[in-house]
Amino acid sequence: MLNFNGSSYQKKKEDELNYYKQPQNEGGIFRRILRNPLFYSSDRILFNYIFPKEQMAGVLQSRIIDDKVDNLLNAPCGTGDDYKYIGTMAKNVYGVDLSPIALKECPGQMNITIGDVLQLPFSDSKFDAVVSPLFFHHLMRFGFVPFLKEFSRILKPGGQIVILEPSIWYPVNIITRPIKKVFGNPFDEVEDERPFRPSYMLSSLQEAGFVNVGYQAASFSHPVFFKFLSKFVNAISGFFLRLWPIKNFAWMIVFHAENGEG
Repeated sequence: MLNFNGSSYQKKKEDELNYYKQPQNEGGIFRRILRNPLFYSSDRILFNYIFPKEQMAGVLQSRIIDDKVDNLLNAPCGTGDDYKYIGTMAKNVYGVDLSPIALKECPGQMNITIGDVLQLPFSDSKFDAVVSPLFFHHLMRFGFVPFLKEFSRILKPGGQIVILEPSIWYPVNIITRPIKKVFGNPFDEVEDERPFRPSYMLSSLQEAGFVNVGYQAASFSHPVFFKFLSKFVNAISGFFLRLWPIKNFAWMIVFHAENGEG
């Protein structure tokens, strides 16, 4: 686990909040080149998140004993886009996020609140399940264990956690990561976010006290792919989602575990 620095974590939270406040930077010749539809399309981005989110929801559904749990937490929830995938799995779906701007966009069916995942505004053992998509790759400087322990605190014993994150071993990263280093932030990502080794999340979950830890690939497609190629990749990838070691080389990976605290 990395050492926590209060001031640097506060700066990190400010950067995350500013993501929703600041307009996209339109300047720079390299940025304009990389924003060309040949390389970048907001429509392709949105499309390529559908398949991994569906896999994430499928993993959660397979781990819920009853048709619905009582309380499910989506953290952080951003604008509530995940509700369309997980909303039917619980009687009560809660969402927490740092940004009041993002929370205003959440579906009315969600119970939303402003909060920090490091200090969740919920009582111990309140939730049957937690879904945390695309959060931890923002936290490489701080380590995952403190946040996972907070999830463990608010989960019931035996409660389920499902996490969706990018893998550093995805081959397209060989191209995109150097681009980000050389040309700054052409894709408007939050500072510090980057993919990581799947084994790092697995060991962090175990260190935080979770049991029955596992993972599978969520998607081998990528936003740089045109839709027809993404559809083809998604259509043929089913067999490989759980196949080791191929699943390590996915763009997105679904991690799952059970809260071991009793």
